[in-house]
Amino acid sequence: MGDARVEKFVSQSDEFIERALGEIGVATLSDLPPVSTRLAIALSPVLVQDYRNVTADARQAMANAYHGEFGVAYCIVLNPHDPPSTTHPLLDLSAALAADLGLQYPLTHPMEGHAEAVSRFGAPDGTLKIYDLDTKDGRTGYREQAETSEMFSAHNDGLGYGGAVQTVAFHMDSAPLWGGFTYFQNIVRLSLDLARDDTDAFRALFLPDAIQAIRPRGKGAIKVKSPVLYLNVARRPQCFYRVTTGEYQIGWRSGVDALDRASQFIDSHTHPFSGGSTFVHLTSKGQCCFVRNEAVVHGRTPFRDDSPTGQQRVLARKWFMRDGKDTIYKHVPGIEIASDYAGLYPEQFGEDVLTGEWNYNKDQDLNIRIRQ
Repeated sequence: MGDARVEKFVSQSDEFIERALGEIGVATLSDLPPVSTRLAIALSPVLVQDYRNVTADARQAMANAYHGEFGVAYCIVLNPHDPPSTTHPLLDLSAALAADLGLQYPLTHPMEGHAEAVSRFGAPDGTLKIYDLDTKDGRTGYREQAETSEMFSAHNDGLGYGGAVQTVAFHMDSAPLWGGFTYFQNIVRLSLDLARDDTDAFRALFLPDAIQAIRPRGKGAIKVKSPVLYLNVARRPQCFYRVTTGEYQIGWRSGVDALDRASQFIDSHTHPFSGGSTFVHLTSKGQCCFVRNEAVVHGRTPFRDDSPTGQQRVLARKWFMRDGKDTIYKHVPGIEIASDYAGLYPEQFGEDVLTGEWNYNKDQDLNIRIRQ
């Protein structure tokens, strides 16, 4: 790739492979069976008899699934209508699993008490409500794709949070009439297939500007450039990845043949039911997923509510951060990566672009700091 700074930055790919293999428990890439050619798998649920008193066996099964190859712990609560000990069943369940899944740092998201959600669902309960925000009344402006019933393509959660969202937890409060498959792909694990078969393409995913994501409008407008794969500050393998969907604009660095091959490989495996992926169909109240957001992307197929009967898809979501410092709200254009590599590109990964609140100005094509 030519430039000495680029080469040093991309060299983290060697440690990335070593640590990713260590997490799986194998010594070499040749010891891994391919996942990219495997048919999509429907995840099997862990049954939780009482979400307020989770058994040791259920906790262990959830931990095995979360830390395992798929990076998703899926459970079905069998007493979903019993009142929670806290304010929401997801918070009870998360507290029970905190030590097993590393859920010590919940984020209070600024939209958890949004007036629209409160008017529809009552007082804030510590979770963010995700539902089809019907705009047929003529309202215009930015539409967050999660607030539609349309396809929401594969992504990591937390654009603008610097890669600090470690775990995404969600709980089905009520199900739609039809549709809404949620699908997952462990990008870190998938990338090891590429490392074995096309080393140059794999290394290209570590380019500091391999991919960029733009949320172009609204309070959450931001532009982020990032490697697709990198070592985070805990030196764990992590990914940054999105597919263009709704108003999200995703672009790849051009002019690098190896990256073109890598992007085609990743893109071909991050659609519903693609090779190596997993999926669930959340069809009733009390079905939950805990997703290892550092390594796994997720998306959702379209769904349909039933207005005459009031049957509506409502998902409760909670983010858990990597560190206590990350529970303070921020909206930033940087990505927090291992310091020895961050120092090579401080304009993208330095402390200055990891703090405060920034907003992307589309006309100037600039992220502008609006709060320290």
